[in-house]
Amino acid sequence: MRDRQPQHRKYAMQTQTKWLVGLAAALTVGAGSWFMTHRQAAPHAEGEAISDSGVNTWQSGGNGGSLFASDDEPPARTADQIRHRLFKEGSFAGTEPSGEWCVAMDQKLRPCEGLRSRFEYYILGIGEVTIQEIRLLIEDEARRTHGEKLAGEIMLIFDRYWKVRTYEWRNKFIQSDRSTWMPVFEEQKAVRRQILGADWAQAFFADDESHFQAYYQQLESGKAPPPHPGEPVPQMEPGKDPEAVRAERVARYGEEAATRLDAVDAQWADWERRLAAARNEWDRLQGLSNLSEPQKKDEMDRYVRSNFQDKDQIRVRALLKLP
Repeated sequence: MRDRQPQHRKYAMQTQTKWLVGLAAALTVGAGSWFMTHRQAAPHAEGEAISDSGVNTWQSGGNGGSLFASDDEPPARTADQIRHRLFKEGSFAGTEPSGEWCVAMDQKLRPCEGLRSRFEYYILGIGEVTIQEIRLLIEDEARRTHGEKLAGEIMLIFDRYWKVRTYEWRNKFIQSDRSTWMPVFEEQKAVRRQILGADWAQAFFADDESHFQAYYQQLESGKAPPPHPGEPVPQMEPGKDPEAVRAERVARYGEEAATRLDAVDAQWADWERRLAAARNEWDRLQGLSNLSEPQKKDEMDRYVRSNFQDKDQIRVRALLKLP
């Protein structure tokens, strides 16, 4: 499938399998992982406090230094221009933000994991736009949805979350040396609570921390470990025996998890089949000499409306670059 959204497809698949393969959060590093990057940093002064006070913490790096080069300018693009760059021209095309704003019925911000998922969705745009522009877009989206006051509260959490995400850790993680694992884990757990506060740190990271502890304890017990966190989930591919894939998944993750992965496979197979059919139809229409360009467009519009639901209509138009 010629999908313009590899990052978002990967993110969607990781979301689907997070509870099935949650150990990856404990040991791997990168955009798809929830385990923060470990960089060796100069030790803090003894007893140094970690600031959690300012709305402007987005300008401060892991331990207080600037996140950005001193000659970086503020975002040159407006929120609408950033939105167009990501959702019309970039890899966000045809997708919708995951997660939630965590605003309760009483219009108060409540700690929940969904806000972290929302932040991470937008953070995937780094590279296409800058982190300053990501922040501006998140703030604008929050303001449009919940107003100025709640947007300010949401951005305070984002600033603190970004500070955690870019923090320079004292302890270095070495996957092959298990003696390094718990110092890293305990440092991260403490820093998260100092910067985010106990409630938000619990909401954002409790599941990850629980998965790590369970995995670590299993290894320490001497029991056979689960599959390596970096090992990919067995995928259904052309020519691969479906029964063999199913059996491998059941052996690794259990019957219920294997059924969920099968459902994800079925959804993607159906999407790819319908997208391929739409591409063929568009190719056929473009080859008809008896139709004008507006007529071809009208015919394709009817085809898309007949074969795709609302959200998928947007996505297929973006992927096929329909006029």
